[in-house]
Amino acid sequence: MKQQNVLIKKISSIFLVILYFLLIGWMFKDIMSRETVVSKNTNILVMGTNATFKPFEYKDNGKVVGFDVDLAEEIAKSLGAELKIEDMSFDGLLPALESGQIDMAVAGMSVTEDRSKNALFSDSYYVASQQIIVKNESPIRNKYELVGKSIGVQLDQMAQKINNSRVVQFPTVPNVLQELTSGRVDAAILDNAPAAQYVSSYSSLKILETPLSRESYAIAMKKGNQ
Repeated sequence: MKQQNVLIKKISSIFLVILYFLLIGWMFKDIMSRETVVSKNTNILVMGTNATFKPFEYKDNGKVVGFDVDLAEEIAKSLGAELKIEDMSFDGLLPALESGQIDMAVAGMSVTEDRSKNALFSDSYYVASQQIIVKNESPIRNKYELVGKSIGVQLDQMAQKINNSRVVQFPTVPNVLQELTSGRVDAAILDNAPAAQYVSSYSSLKILETPLSRESYAIAMKKGNQ
């Protein structure tokens, strides 16, 4: 009888331990499901972007619009899903993919070797070029005359390769161009499409004709997400 009671107590203890871990697991799963932005419902597709990159993504009366948004809308439509947009810093997009905060990053993102280590990219949907922007009276006429100059950028792809240059990074394209017009940097390097859109509002600036480079934009997804 004594051995039987001991056995019953052991079985009860094991049962309580299993029940405890099941309860903890259920609570953790519930917390995670409430904290994540991505809906577990496949009818919602979450796009991450940085709405400061006209004409690809920008705000119009508080709403995020642009070519990338139109593209994402078509993707969502083809999946029978509703598109949800998360506007965040560009540098936060790939970490947001990794953590599951967003399903895809559609943000005029160039495919680079480093980024491909941390994300899966779609086929390219746009080929961009890097352009030099200067003030109208600037003596700078090509990339060779950027040596030793201060260069404003939003996303640095090419400026670091210019000898003795001082590269200053800003969060948005308008910030870059404002610094250029005020004379705090000698030139700016931006992608051609946003450069054309924003520079048109600055009569004191011009875009040099010869592109620095060409690069492909693609949609980034979490590795393993086919």
